[in-house]
Amino acid sequence: MYVCISFDYDMIDLNFSWSFSTFEIYLLVILASVWLIEIIYQFYFFDRPSRFYKKSGDGKIKYSEQLPPASVIVYAQNDAENLIKFLPKILSQTYPQFEVIVVNDDSTDDTKDILSTLETQYKNLYHTYIPEGSRNLSHKKLALTLGVKAARYDIVAFTDANCYPSGNEWLASIMRNFVPGVDIVLGYTATERKKRERFSFWYCAYDRLLFSLRYLSFALINRPYMGTSSNLAYRKELFFKNKGFSKFLHLHYGDDDLFINEIARRGNTRIEISDAGQMTATYPNNYVAWKESKLQYDFTSKYLHTLAKPVFGLSKVFDYAFDTLFLFLLIWGVLHNWIIALLSLIPALSLFAIKISVYRKAAKIFRSPKLFFALPLFSFIQPFINLYFNIIGAVSRKKNFTWR
Repeated sequence: MYVCISFDYDMIDLNFSWSFSTFEIYLLVILASVWLIEIIYQFYFFDRPSRFYKKSGDGKIKYSEQLPPASVIVYAQNDAENLIKFLPKILSQTYPQFEVIVVNDDSTDDTKDILSTLETQYKNLYHTYIPEGSRNLSHKKLALTLGVKAARYDIVAFTDANCYPSGNEWLASIMRNFVPGVDIVLGYTATERKKRERFSFWYCAYDRLLFSLRYLSFALINRPYMGTSSNLAYRKELFFKNKGFSKFLHLHYGDDDLFINEIARRGNTRIEISDAGQMTATYPNNYVAWKESKLQYDFTSKYLHTLAKPVFGLSKVFDYAFDTLFLFLLIWGVLHNWIIALLSLIPALSLFAIKISVYRKAAKIFRSPKLFFALPLFSFIQPFINLYFNIIGAVSRKKNFTWR
């Protein structure tokens, strides 16, 4: 049996025409302009940390040959299991002279006993605790303050008990950045993936990576505005000169982003994103941890003084402007002039290819999922998800989140 399929070409109106109306020309010019702005954003901001990574790997960044004594402050709250697994990795760093101070934030598990046992094995380990009945609004700020005051050395590095370095060169990688004039070093912390996590982890990792690229790129253009306390270091004198966290004692958070925003200046901040200098954080539930970190940042971001907020806010405006113009021209071209549709596809496909390249290059460096076809979807839904968190954050300002 044979099936014969025929087409009546008279029914199809291809309508190819190289003549454009003024309206079409204006829209194409606007699309090209927005495309150019989008390209600038990708290469000037989002690709900058990747270029720095390569530059550092090629030996083009000068580092200190003398490694100064350092104090590592580890924040712990009911982290008995994490301390058993991860604290020896920090205590066993290949570094000439350092101490590790664990601050126990009113833990109710076996944290105290485990620390006492580890102190008999490691002579450079010390621990302290928040006094019982302390009524400070932010226990973490109090804990870090106690750690800084207990530190013997002039440079303090910070991390959390649920974090572990990739090897024994983490501290050396951070400290090599303290050349003359540098007072702050911002590190990066990846998130350990749990089994059976797929779509939710992919989006959380995507959002975290873009968030990190923003503050790292601004530090690279000498506009540092925040860091994360899971991988951070600064000179102790800055802490006392700024009177610690005194300006933000009325807030639950701000021990890292708001404090760095206060003390960071042009030229006094570096980033460390080498493989050895990265940390990895592990959480019982990555989605819950990501959600609470979003709410935490939403709570403190209104106090940040930085151009990053309007700059990256405009980035999303241009994202939506480009997507809207592209879809309109594509539909318009299909209905009226196929050349318009084809011309609109050229910048759209090229921009997609560039975004894929920039993101995947960063994802490889920062140990994040190398997404491909999910990127347009994530890019489209991200502003709506951020708006959702802004709304629920405004409704629940007084909530005391349990995230570190």
